Amino acid sequence: MLKYVAVLMIMMATSWASDVVAFVKNVQGDAILKRDTTSQPAQKGEQLFRRDIIQTGATGTMGLSFNDGTRVAVGPKSILVIDDYAFEPSQKEFRFDLSLQKGTALFESGKISKLAPEKVRFQVPQGVIGIRGTKFLVEAK
Repeated sequence: MLKYVAVLMIMMATSWASDVVAFVKNVQGDAILKRDTTSQPAQKGEQLFRRDIIQTGATGTMGLSFNDGTRVAVGPKSILVIDDYAFEPSQKEFRFDLSLQKGTALFESGKISKLAPEKVRFQVPQGVIGIRGTKFLVEAK
């Protein structure tokens, strides 16, 4: 029986770990992470998942590092949503979809934009930015 419980726990841990899409590289000032119905102060090293919402206050900034090497720096008074993400090169599964609802973000593309540029989307209230392996700064009002 103990053997079955251990196998089940390993399977659950593997499943959970595969849902991690990024981590918080750095945080300064007022920055929170919203997940499902909870809200908590963001902390360096924190794991991020699909549908997480990053929100910074008037003096807050946050740096994010995604599994494919993409980096996003979120500026003050910003709201960024991780709408969808998948980086499974062995299965040729790639998806990267972020929404900047307001504020500023600096984006530096990673491997997904090189392997499947058509699968990378960065949405702002006035449109969508297609990524083709680049850096850019965007502001949404």
